[in-house]
Amino acid sequence: MRKIVVFNDFPIFPPRFGGQIRIYNIYRNLSRQYNVTYICFGESKIVEETEICNNFLEVRIPKSLFHKNINAVAGKLLGVSVDDISAMFLCRYNRKLDSVAKDYLKDSDLVILSHPYMFPLIKDYAKNKPLVYEAHNVESSLKKSLLGNGLLRNYISGEVEKVESELSLRSDLLFVTSEEDRSSIKKIYGLDGNKIHVSPNGVDTDIFDSIYKEGQPVKERIVDRPLVIFLGSGHPPNVQAAKIIIKEIAPKLKDIYFLICGGVCWGVKDENKGKNVGLTFEVTEEEKLELYRVSDVAINPMVSGSGTNIKMLDYMSASLPVISTPVGARGLNLVNYENVIVCDIPEMPEKIREILLNKELYASISTSGRRVVEGEYNWRIIARNMCRALDKVVD
Repeated sequence: MRKIVVFNDFPIFPPRFGGQIRIYNIYRNLSRQYNVTYICFGESKIVEETEICNNFLEVRIPKSLFHKNINAVAGKLLGVSVDDISAMFLCRYNRKLDSVAKDYLKDSDLVILSHPYMFPLIKDYAKNKPLVYEAHNVESSLKKSLLGNGLLRNYISGEVEKVESELSLRSDLLFVTSEEDRSSIKKIYGLDGNKIHVSPNGVDTDIFDSIYKEGQPVKERIVDRPLVIFLGSGHPPNVQAAKIIIKEIAPKLKDIYFLICGGVCWGVKDENKGKNVGLTFEVTEEEKLELYRVSDVAINPMVSGSGTNIKMLDYMSASLPVISTPVGARGLNLVNYENVIVCDIPEMPEKIREILLNKELYASISTSGRRVVEGEYNWRIIARNMCRALDKVVD
């Protein structure tokens, strides 16, 4: 069995947020054909190895105290999480990581960078290996939008662009999550379009079968009014969306309860929230399913970011009607008012009320959304297509 070594800056098991969920599902499925080792940073003081399943091993390397301090100080200074950026600058200086990377690379048949941030570590060690870049976003564009302007911010954005540019040009194959990202990354770095493959985000629909019922999700009322859910990690675009819910959407719909769930809650915990907004903070997979079971509508008021939103696919798998901004629905093959409602932020309160009052529309969008993810966004199908592309690179 051929061996893949995957490098990324964060651990993936157990999978809780979008990036973790994508990586976990793709490589769990690829491990049927390849022996996969996933190398990343961890928070423990020792090297940790976790066998996720047969032929799929996660190896976590401890960060140095200096690395942890940089994360804390730079995060406060810039106002956004910089864990990935600090990994980019510091990965090559971590001796244990360097040693582990060399050991696994010696016997590997293929090297994959899931995000570009660990490329400085391996770029000199992987010169004679087939190289693949799995781009969750166009990172240079994303970081520019998140960091904004300023001497330090511009320098950091520039370094991200340099690393992503070199990785993209050197890679034998690139995976992106949408046609929009394919076009963007091709244009920015002057790439050969033939080596860029679209590998969309997906979902394991089987997980949601217990709460899916044709035309109507099973409901259990936990509040005395309709319940609208938004779930996200602490990723800055999610925090921005949560603030929009608190400040612009919920105040206009006081007879509807809005539940914000996941790591995103830490970014809005100090916001002045109305009585119709609640925070759940971190939730387990089991708790997430229960929240979907009792929710009436899911919203995705994203106004920034790149790639595609896995939360959209989760919502639709649970047969929840989804109301999203164009940014939140980007990269997905969806039709407005057929399997989703797409609108700008000012229209969102009106659209939420419309879907709750129109039972026929509610049932139609719920059912159609589920069918779309079953047919086009199943992780097994996505991984199978990726496997075909990887086989050509290795051969």
